[in-house]
Amino acid sequence: MIHRNNRLALRPLTAAELALALDNYAELEQTIGLKIAPAPTLLDDEDMRYAMRVRHTKVLQDEENYTWLTNWAVIHLEDQRLIGFLILKGAPNESGEVIVGYVLDERYRGQGYATEAMRQITAWIFNHPGAAWVIADTEKDNFASHRVLQHLGAEMYRETEDLLWWRVARPSGG
Repeated sequence: MIHRNNRLALRPLTAAELALALDNYAELEQTIGLKIAPAPTLLDDEDMRYAMRVRHTKVLQDEENYTWLTNWAVIHLEDQRLIGFLILKGAPNESGEVIVGYVLDERYRGQGYATEAMRQITAWIFNHPGAAWVIADTEKDNFASHRVLQHLGAEMYRETEDLLWWRVARPSGG
């Protein structure tokens, strides 16, 4: 299952692909038909490696519903490169909330790609009848992430000591 627009494609990673990302990032890129990215890669960050391991464990526990539990590869179509990940943290809960995260390669930031990718995944999420909200948290000083969420029409609805919590409502009539 791949979702495309003019610049980006989104592809949910299977359990095997998540494991490959952790073991050999370049081989993952080759396996899904992409050019190998120059170092550093997204998985050189220990927090991202931890998140990938968590997603891998979740997918192994429920492979049938993996699209709701995995990292989605953000693929730059012109460059044929893996430039980021969207992280889904489960199907809609009892309140209709779907929690997402995202990370983008530094070399592709500030060009609208994170906003485009989030728009695509948000539309995919809202195609599910049980989804009412897309939820994301950001660190308070991550102003670029705040702008991505503001471009999606998200509202900041909660604040903790370290984080701001944002939500996007299902479009009316959707």
